[in-house]
Amino acid sequence: MKDFIQKRPSVHLLCYGCYLQAPVKMSDSEAFVPLQPLGFETPAKWLAMYAKECGAGVDAAGVQQLIGQGKDANPCIAIVIALDEWKGPEVAEASVQDRLERLRALVSWATGNHVEPFGYVTLGPEKSESYFRLLAPNNRKRTRLGFGNTGEDFLRSITSILKCADCDEHFSFVLSMVHDANHEKNVRFQIARYFSCLEALAYKIKKGQGARDAVRQLLGLEKGRTGQVSVGGRKYDYDVVLGAGILRDFLFHGVPLDFSKAKPEEKDTFDLISAHPETVASDLRSRVEIEIMRWSNGASNGQTEDNAS
Repeated sequence: MKDFIQKRPSVHLLCYGCYLQAPVKMSDSEAFVPLQPLGFETPAKWLAMYAKECGAGVDAAGVQQLIGQGKDANPCIAIVIALDEWKGPEVAEASVQDRLERLRALVSWATGNHVEPFGYVTLGPEKSESYFRLLAPNNRKRTRLGFGNTGEDFLRSITSILKCADCDEHFSFVLSMVHDANHEKNVRFQIARYFSCLEALAYKIKKGQGARDAVRQLLGLEKGRTGQVSVGGRKYDYDVVLGAGILRDFLFHGVPLDFSKAKPEEKDTFDLISAHPETVASDLRSRVEIEIMRWSNGASNGQTEDNAS
C-alpha cells in the first residue's frame, strides 16, 4: 500500500473518526488507507488546564495517564484518489471533491462512524510538486442568534428552546435534524435537509396540502418570489420554497428533476440552485433558525391545527 499512497499525481483526504483494520483498495485509482490515530493529547491537556482553573489539583503524572488512556482515540484514514492528469493542486482537489465526498459517505456507512476530514495532501508529478493543507473546522463564529439577542434576552431565548425540547419530542427531533443539516458537506443535500426540517415543523398544517404549500404557510409566505440576490454579476429573483422543495422531492422520492423544463418565472430559481446552491442553503438555514425561535416562543404558524388550510 505504500506504493499506492506515493502514486503521482494524486489527492489524499485525511480524516479522523473512522477505524479500518486494513487498507481497502477500491480500484487501481482509489483506496482507503488506515493511519496512526490522532490520540487524545490535546484534549487531555485542555481538560487538565480547565480542571486546574476550576480549582482541582492536577499533577503531571495524571495528565500523562490521561494521554496514555487516549492514545488509540480518534483513528484516522486517508482516502486516496490517483489522477490521470495534473493542472495544479487547486484543480486537482476540485476535480475529485464530489468523489471524495461519496467515498467518505461510503466508509462512514461501512464502519458506522462519523468520518471528519482534517487535511489534504496533494501530490503532483514531481517531488517538488507536493502540497498539504489543514481543513479548519466549519464554524460560522456567529456571536448569537436573533435581533438584540444579548445578555438576558439570549439566556431567555435558549432557555425557551431547551424547555420546548424537553417537553416536545417532535421539536427535539427537529433540532437533531438541524444539527445534521448544519454538518452536511454536500450543499444540495443540505438544502434538502433544511427543507425537511421546515416540513417537520409544519406537520400540523400539512393536512390536505402539499409539503411546499405547508412550508409556505409555516413561514407566512405567498407563492412566488421569496428573495432577490446578485451573484457573479447576475440578479436572481428566486423562490426558495419552490427550489428547495423540488430538489428535496428529487433526492428523497426520486421525482424527475429537469431544470430545462422550468417555466419562465422559475428559471432564476433553478439557475441559482444549479450555479450557486450555497446561496439557497444559507437562505434556508436562516429561515429554519428563525422558525425554531418562533416555535420555542409559541409563535409559529405550525403549532396549531387552526392554521391548517
